[in-house]
Amino acid sequence: MLMKLPITKRGIFIAVMLAWPLLHYGVFGLYLQIQTLLYSFQFWNPLTGKRTWVGFDNYVSAFKGMANDVVWISAIKNSLLFIPVNLMTLAISFVVALILHRRLPFARFYRVVYFFPSIISIVVITMVFSFSLNPTQGIVNGLLGLLGLEEWQRAWLGDTKTALLSVFVFYVWVTIGWNNVIITGSLQRIPTDFFEVGKLDGIGFWKELFSIVVPSAWPAISTLLILGTSGAFTIFLQPLLLTNGGPFSSSTTVALEMYRLVVEKNSYGLAAAYGMIFALLGFVVVWSIKWLTERYETSEF
Repeated sequence: MLMKLPITKRGIFIAVMLAWPLLHYGVFGLYLQIQTLLYSFQFWNPLTGKRTWVGFDNYVSAFKGMANDVVWISAIKNSLLFIPVNLMTLAISFVVALILHRRLPFARFYRVVYFFPSIISIVVITMVFSFSLNPTQGIVNGLLGLLGLEEWQRAWLGDTKTALLSVFVFYVWVTIGWNNVIITGSLQRIPTDFFEVGKLDGIGFWKELFSIVVPSAWPAISTLLILGTSGAFTIFLQPLLLTNGGPFSSSTTVALEMYRLVVEKNSYGLAAAYGMIFALLGFVVVWSIKWLTERYETSEF
């Protein structure tokens, strides 16, 4: 006999509030993930609408491309490099948040300045960044010329040695503001009593940092670490808008190459196979980091 759950106003309110996010996840999350999994076992011609079941052929082609195709090897390498870049971004964000938390003059103004790139359209902010790196009219080469460093001037986005570095700098510039806001919010929630007790105990700056500040901000830091790492294989707009993956695929990424498979080659099944492979890889990496952060939290804090 099934148990009848009592219907209350609180239960109705909770059900109504959960209905939309669950529906949104079901349609745009779970459904699309299942469809991607099915497409990865099929050859789909979008022009005719014909779908042919090919089994693991797409996965075999994907692994061959990852092993032998120089474009895909470059894309995987570049995407993996975003993981240490994200760690560096998180470290810079923490230092900036810590400095601004010290009640410096115009601290609120500096927070707005750091957060500004995060709220502007990615297309607009990309245009500004690209123009600053323009080889003839950009401010970067202009400043280098004023400083007498003409030998350092170059086409930053058109040079295989600096294109990926430029994308990294842009990523840090756009991401640091958002990280800073999250970390600053966690620092502001630290009770002042903790610092007062620390001063009475005579602890120094470094002891205060690793005994009070870092443990208190650790939930926010670990969350940003997981989110940034999980996004390493989904970096798409930055290289697309800045360099289009060039020159010679030196700044391409996994997400950009999957996009090209769909748009330029109509290889939906192969792109889906790549997507499932990197989704699984991303899942393993994220859960490994989650396990390490939780272990560090329980052992140190």
